[in-house]
Amino acid sequence: SSGFWLKRSGSGRLQPEKNKTSVASMGKFIKAGRVVVMLQGRYAGRKAVVVKTFDDGSKARPFGHCLVAGVDRAPLKVTRRMSKKKITK
Repeated sequence: SSGFWLKRSGSGRLQPEKNKTSVASMGKFIKAGRVVVMLQGRYAGRKAVVVKTFDDGSKARPFGHCLVAGVDRAPLKVTRRMSKKKITK
């Protein structure tokens, strides 16, 4: 869409209509506890869990965002060659 509302004037032409805003509201589909996949940044492609959502934004970030927690790296597979110290680590 063009971002503003159009209405027909008396001559039949389409003209932008004043005093209307076209704000599309998305449904709130990201909720606490939901598993998400990070799409950008250094953790792109990794899974995370939503801890807290900020739908209306905050002072520092004036846009909708959320706080997530995830595993940076999967645990290593334990093999017979590993020492006990390495396994406990």
